[in-house]
Amino acid sequence: MMKKIFTFCALLVMFVTVAQVTNEKEPRSWSMDLNLNIQAEIMPAIDIASLEQEDELVDEGIPTKPYRFGEKIDVELDLFNSGRWTELQNGDRMWHLNIVSQGAKTINLMMDRYDLPAGAELYIYNDEHTDRIGPYTNAENQEDGILGTWIVYGDNIWLEYYEPSNVRGLGRVSIDQVIHGYRGFGKDEDNFLKLNESGACNVDVMCNPNQGSTNGVDWTTIRNNYRHAVARIIINGAGLCTGTLVNNVREDGTPYFLTADHCLGNTNDGAGASFNGSGWSFGFDWFTTTPDCATFANTTGPLNPTRVISGAVLRANRRTSDVALFELNQTPPASWDLYYAGWNNSTTASTAQLSMHHPSGDIMKLARNDQTVTTINAQNTGIICWRIADWDYGVTEGGSSGSCLIDPNGRIVGQLLGGFAACNGTVDNGTEDWYGKMDLSWNAGFNAATRLRDWLDPDNTGVTVYDGDFFSTLSSNDAISNINISVYPNPVQESFKVEISEKASYAIYTISGQVLMSGTLDAGTNTINMNEAANGVYFIKVDTDSASESIKLIKE
Repeated sequence: MMKKIFTFCALLVMFVTVAQVTNEKEPRSWSMDLNLNIQAEIMPAIDIASLEQEDELVDEGIPTKPYRFGEKIDVELDLFNSGRWTELQNGDRMWHLNIVSQGAKTINLMMDRYDLPAGAELYIYNDEHTDRIGPYTNAENQEDGILGTWIVYGDNIWLEYYEPSNVRGLGRVSIDQVIHGYRGFGKDEDNFLKLNESGACNVDVMCNPNQGSTNGVDWTTIRNNYRHAVARIIINGAGLCTGTLVNNVREDGTPYFLTADHCLGNTNDGAGASFNGSGWSFGFDWFTTTPDCATFANTTGPLNPTRVISGAVLRANRRTSDVALFELNQTPPASWDLYYAGWNNSTTASTAQLSMHHPSGDIMKLARNDQTVTTINAQNTGIICWRIADWDYGVTEGGSSGSCLIDPNGRIVGQLLGGFAACNGTVDNGTEDWYGKMDLSWNAGFNAATRLRDWLDPDNTGVTVYDGDFFSTLSSNDAISNINISVYPNPVQESFKVEISEKASYAIYTISGQVLMSGTLDAGTNTINMNEAANGVYFIKVDTDSASESIKLIKE
């Protein structure tokens, strides 16, 4: 299909705030000779047997909440009442805190106040120095101060906070929950880390996606694209789901992220701003290039994603198609070049499907169905779904919820609700899975907070299918016109200026596609007042007699 690409001027790029967390940089103390003989904060024992009994009941039938992998332990630990400070040269200092939760496979944290000044860094790592995450910086600061961290393997972890002298005393780190991970990630009896919590019939994403297929569909390119769109989600510290970065018709790189409504828990339709996604974390590009393809052998590969985004805003959710659409709080860095997936909101049943997901929180897997899907009312709940009768290659599990169902043209047609599919050794058990339908998620809601079209087609073009693309293409500065235009300042306080070489018309749109204001521009410098506009993201679309261009505006 033809694509309409809106370009961004260089001035805009300067103002894009990017936050990322990786485990590629070592904590500072690892190369220093410090005395870290600190008394550990010991967590209370966890009743694993009771948790497992609860999980057996929750994991059956139609899910109403995400897959639980951890038990939350309430604490009050911060820079002032726990841990120990170490003075460094030039007035810099470092704070360490040791937390032990005996028997935990993993530990991660929820913070009720996280506010780091520029230059400060926070790392989290295990006692063996075999797993780490960080640095968290001021880029992860959120308005409500909440932060959910990624997991670290092991039952003995350390926090390391580094504070430069020029921001001394300005940082705030307050932990209100320690999450004892008891399933969904692995650690074997010999204390060696492993990845393989999902069943043996699961297929690593880099296995041949066409293995055993006879219908002629070649999934290779689609698989190669989507492995850079799918992310594992850690939900408020203790839950797991999967989701996918998705494109919109403006192709402006807005980081919309599709998953399942039940991953939110028991939330009303159209929860929107009342739902807090600050504690969610999204880990991209976690897959192995040395795959295991449905055998009893263990997958070898990276222990964790190295590309993590913290926090998101809920844009739309609706139970009757089990859909939720978020906007990530940060745009993933251009260097990651993630794939923004396409979609198909038609009612036509796809003749074959591919799913890519993180079963039980494991490294990325795929599942393939070679038959046409059918429509069902899932267990008479009123949730209308696409039904996969029996996977032909691979399977899904708890933690796969929210993952995409892709048609042979590489477009999403639904997201995983649940089902009875599971492993029976190295093959699946021959039972079904259900996916909320994109066509219902697109139109069936009663307003922008309950449907997808207002966000993925904000200009109401009415398209039914749209292709995905990599960020490097979406953000290309290869202009479709020769409009000589600059917009500044951006972000906007009260007004901004538009310099243009010819007469033009303009319209300013809200993120949901509503026209905020419109008018004409004269050749030269024009001033546009946005004093009455609420803070947020807008787009100014400029049209001349021969060309068109759209630029993102941020109102502060």
